[in-house]
Amino acid sequence: MVSASSLLLPSSARGLASCVSDGAVRVACTTPSSTLTSSTVTSSHSTLSVTTSYHANSSPPLLRLTWSHSPVGPPTLSFAPSASSPAVLLRRRKGTRSLPSSSDSSHPPLALFWDLTAARYGSASPEPVSGFYFVAVANAEVVLTVGDLAAEFVKAKFEGQIPKARFLPAARRDCVVAPAGHHKPAANAMHTARVRFAEGAPEHEVSVGCAATSGGGEELWVSVDGKRAVQARRLRWNFRGNQTVFVDGSPVDVMWDLHGWWFRDPPGCAVVMLRARSALESRLWLGEEAAAPGFSFVVQAFKTPP
Repeated sequence: MVSASSLLLPSSARGLASCVSDGAVRVACTTPSSTLTSSTVTSSHSTLSVTTSYHANSSPPLLRLTWSHSPVGPPTLSFAPSASSPAVLLRRRKGTRSLPSSSDSSHPPLALFWDLTAARYGSASPEPVSGFYFVAVANAEVVLTVGDLAAEFVKAKFEGQIPKARFLPAARRDCVVAPAGHHKPAANAMHTARVRFAEGAPEHEVSVGCAATSGGGEELWVSVDGKRAVQARRLRWNFRGNQTVFVDGSPVDVMWDLHGWWFRDPPGCAVVMLRARSALESRLWLGEEAAAPGFSFVVQAFKTPP
């Protein structure tokens, strides 16, 4: 079984756990905040796309939404009905669409409903924060609802006549552009998003940043709810690594891989991942345990749009 998180990760991040030893893990304590309730995303650079994968306790079991900036006009929405299916671009701002079942039976027929005409966005992200809905229905069951207007639409459209499946976010990937010189990232670049690492847990503000140090080098840092959780310096030597922090009393592994950013020509991307361990895991992301993954949040940074 392939984990949902691995479907969102570049190969550099999928192989990252094998490049660092368990002995390198350090544990820090992060206190969650209950006062932050906004769902906005902020960034000191451009967010190209936001992809969220959802696990549903029904068929299809994995659904994926991608919000992307458009060269002209408002951001666009794409939907993938299974792990193996290509994404379908939903071109209109409001509409419905029927997707037939796949030839390999990876997903049943689906009915999609969406309305982005009144969607409101943050300053840098193509993902709307309010004023929209996206609803997917399969086998006479609502399998996914996204957006603050989704519940109202479902109630009006189906009048409580069909059940709603249970679903959970499984993984999120933000692709961003952090302009840089030949080697150095943009000074004090930072990307912030709000994520929830477990069902029923508080939502947290996670920031990933890179800044120049007083000695002329650069440092990578990750903070949770404004508290510095990870700080890595001398990145030309410390370009891969991992640490563990505790969020809501549970371990979250933080892994980074900057090799592509520093040493590839043409330049690759920098990858930072926060991944909650599942109840079945005792060590840092083992491949044989990836069938029952915890939620993962990935920031993939490019010097120029890919």
